[in-house]
Amino acid sequence: MLGAAGECTNNRLEKTKKTMYNPQEVTFRHPALDDAQATLDMMVTRDIAEYGEPDSSLDDLQDQWHDIDLDRDAWLAVSPDDHLVGYAAVFRRDDRFTFDTYTHPTLAPEGLTSQLLIQCEQRAYEQLDTVQAVTQASATTYFSLVNLADRQAAEALGFEPHKYHFGMRIDLQTKPPPAVFPAGVTVRTVIPGQDDRLVYDFIQAAFDRPGRVPPSFERWHDFMMGAQIFESDLWFLVFHGEELVGAALCFAYPEYGWVRQLGVSSRWRGHGIGSLLLQHVFGVFYERGHRRVGLAVEADNPKAYQLYEKVGMKRLQQYVEFRKMLSKP
Repeated sequence: MLGAAGECTNNRLEKTKKTMYNPQEVTFRHPALDDAQATLDMMVTRDIAEYGEPDSSLDDLQDQWHDIDLDRDAWLAVSPDDHLVGYAAVFRRDDRFTFDTYTHPTLAPEGLTSQLLIQCEQRAYEQLDTVQAVTQASATTYFSLVNLADRQAAEALGFEPHKYHFGMRIDLQTKPPPAVFPAGVTVRTVIPGQDDRLVYDFIQAAFDRPGRVPPSFERWHDFMMGAQIFESDLWFLVFHGEELVGAALCFAYPEYGWVRQLGVSSRWRGHGIGSLLLQHVFGVFYERGHRRVGLAVEADNPKAYQLYEKVGMKRLQQYVEFRKMLSKP
């Protein structure tokens, strides 16, 4: 395995490592930027095996890789016959880590998911050991509900199911009718450099709930407006007079249009703004040639889920979010 951990980290993980398969079955190396396409191809193979369609994009992967140190925070697993069979990466946000792991659905050896998760955890502990003020952190990882083997691997390493996420889609067979907003309500697209802070503040307020820790403006801006596929013409803002009451922040992928963030102010919920905003989004994507639009929603947000079903979206995917606490001795 790449990267030597400190003695404390090795002691923490020694018990878990004894359950791993022979590490000689694959070799590990850190990726370079020109490995992105091959990595994506493997990820898409996993997506298709689970749900019959791609759920990963090259632009997103490249954006993620620019945010981490590839020489320390990401790994590729290569089989003896030189097939890429696994990928893992660690993303840190203050005292919270996210572990991304993918394994090839047919070529990956048994136990590879466990080894990748252990590698991620080892790297997270290395980062924790360098920050004296932080003594505990959370690690989050996601697996498809249909992927029983990987879910069992996560649970065997101490990860516990935390919540569920639904992937929803709508197929646009015909052009949607234009959205007719109430009198005094208007829609326009975002103006970069002018609306950045306004949209950030609005989204954080709309997404506020107990236990949620909002990202900093800089992190949000980099993730959303710094994305390679950001297009201001796909960010829609709904105003009542001068008051921002709704927003849909969308991205165009080759296979589908994607609603990454959608929010309605608390004072305007129940007035149909969310439905009309989605109808407007569907119409724009249809005009651009997209016949499928998707989004993700947490299962514990029933009002949002009901809204998406109401406008014709169907649940096609389900993912389990796992969490584990990492503590310094």
